Amino acid sequence: MTTMQNRTLSCAAFVLFISFVLPFLLCASKKPGDVIEEGVVQDDAKDKGDTKDEDDTNEPPRIPGELTNLGPMIHEQAINGSTFAKDQNGNDWLYTVTSGTPARLIGFQVAVDSRETAPSVILALTGSTICWSVAQATDGWLYIGTRNGLLFRHLPGIHQVENLGLTYPGAKVFRYHPDTGFQEVSNGAVKEGENYARSIAYHEKTDMLYVGVGAHTGLIKLNPRTGSKTEILPPSDRGHAGFVYHLGIIKGESSGDKLLATITGTTKNNKTLIYDIDTGIYTHQIGVVAAKTAIKSPVDNKIYVTSGSTLYSYDLTSTPPKIVSLNGNNASALAITWLTDNDLCYITGECKLVFYNSIRNDFFVLPLEVPPSPITINSMTYGPDGRVWMGGFFVGNNAAYDPVTGKSDMYQGLSQSESISYLGKDLYFGVYPGARFYRYDTSRPWVKDSNPKLLGSIAGQDRPYAYAAITDQNKMFFGTAPKYGRLGGALVEYNVNKNSLTSVEDVVKDQSIVSLCYANGVLYGGTSVWGGLGIQPIANEAKLFEVNPSNRTKISECVPVPDAKAITALLDGPDGHLWGMADGTLFVFDKTNKTVLSTHELFKVSDITKSKHVFKNACLILHPSGRIFGTAYGELFELNPVTKTKTAIGKASYSLTMDSKGHFLYFHRGINLWRYTP
Repeated sequence: MTTMQNRTLSCAAFVLFISFVLPFLLCASKKPGDVIEEGVVQDDAKDKGDTKDEDDTNEPPRIPGELTNLGPMIHEQAINGSTFAKDQNGNDWLYTVTSGTPARLIGFQVAVDSRETAPSVILALTGSTICWSVAQATDGWLYIGTRNGLLFRHLPGIHQVENLGLTYPGAKVFRYHPDTGFQEVSNGAVKEGENYARSIAYHEKTDMLYVGVGAHTGLIKLNPRTGSKTEILPPSDRGHAGFVYHLGIIKGESSGDKLLATITGTTKNNKTLIYDIDTGIYTHQIGVVAAKTAIKSPVDNKIYVTSGSTLYSYDLTSTPPKIVSLNGNNASALAITWLTDNDLCYITGECKLVFYNSIRNDFFVLPLEVPPSPITINSMTYGPDGRVWMGGFFVGNNAAYDPVTGKSDMYQGLSQSESISYLGKDLYFGVYPGARFYRYDTSRPWVKDSNPKLLGSIAGQDRPYAYAAITDQNKMFFGTAPKYGRLGGALVEYNVNKNSLTSVEDVVKDQSIVSLCYANGVLYGGTSVWGGLGIQPIANEAKLFEVNPSNRTKISECVPVPDAKAITALLDGPDGHLWGMADGTLFVFDKTNKTVLSTHELFKVSDITKSKHVFKNACLILHPSGRIFGTAYGELFELNPVTKTKTAIGKASYSLTMDSKGHFLYFHRGINLWRYTP
């Protein structure tokens, strides 16, 4: 029996805006140095009762039907959107936003001679979990754009944040003014057929916007007054699966203002282009850099920018540009500024403030006290070490909860785990991005970059959702969804004996593999018609397929539920048949005769819901007693094995796992791990 950890992804609006002169908001200010923090209130529900088996004296008490909130499990100091700003008195501030539930705006006062590491402002951005971008308008207001399309504003030095409401989805560009509110300026998507406006830059002199597009590369010059749009990316660089992800404008360069545009996410076309705004000509090409944070020196013609862990200076007056590597000990910059003519300061994704003096050519690194935030649980499984293992959404990292001690341990080093599974004593992590696979030996300590060990990655693939352990062949199988802008997943085999990773693409043409189950010597798989985000499907119906795991050849495929878009859970049922969830419908499949015996609509799924990306939204588990439990569409339920009717138990996300004895089921609601006693 194999349980599937499922995930549904929703396309999120990116907050893109032009800031015009805005009036000041008058409100009371706290005393200097005061810290205001809006925390997260958690349910501290505890177990009650004393029911135990004699051989389970270390287990929590078991009261059938009891639901217990075990609380947040994964915490992280994860930051993304950041900017430097000045308050009304001319003081320098650094603002960054921590990912979590909720996201929080963190403010630090900054000075060349200051070594203050504690935040002066901590404000909750209620209703949001991730922030992509922060920018300061011309009148001093700070604007914060979040993953779910909310726009907030804050005046530096004032302990208050204001929610301005939702913005526009679908690769549109808007502006906000406090007198007129939101106004779309792009007359629809900046590029027809694309979903993502990933980056934006405004050139004041020409009053033009530049917008980076994906999931197929594009760079649009947009007139915010008329809505006219022009594609300016070189023809050879347009339309590739990928993004123009970072845009930055360099003003005051001796040969004219420049636009830096970084192309990322492509197979072999990643680079940064330098565009002369006056002439409309691309003058240079350099490596992949964080173009958004490129900045010109106030005293000479050099441009400073980070790439990976290194700060570089570029002299564009030479051909090719002269590149000088200055330091390689810190992560890429999220925001950058000159505090004086010679003192550069930037914040990295590792929560470090880096000071660089261009005259002395020396660095000083100041770790900041960024408070950790609770992170949404993304995947989970009950491991061979008797603990519940979980992966965090977006920011990654993992945690393991011990049911005996009631304590959880954090494990850092992996990005977002789309699936966690095991074979023998080893855990396997299917990690996004890049469809990377790791093996962790639970009998040895967790050591970053060593244990877990990277087994490899699959080119063109991104999200390893499905898995099945085949113990009699000592193999693991995984199913993936492809990268942004692509269709067609892969079936991936890891052969433990040979220590080899092998993949087969397009097992079902143009469809992702989102569920797997091994039964009676056959590997069964379920697909989703959806591919990577940012592309519409070609196929109309999800398929069930059979594969010979010895040679990875497909035996057959069929459509078990007409018009279903995704088969997100498979189970070797108590009656010897294969059970599955296709959209909201349970189906029972005769493995011998290869026919669908019955279908049962458990959830009504609207056409609107079916029109949205879905990879994981259900899970089925067979209890040792023969009972069947599942999750789907936000509900934990029990299935009657005979009538196939369901009984709702409570709210739940898609992941579901069970301990080795069937004493407890574990699921999650957002950041919290929950336990259910059957």
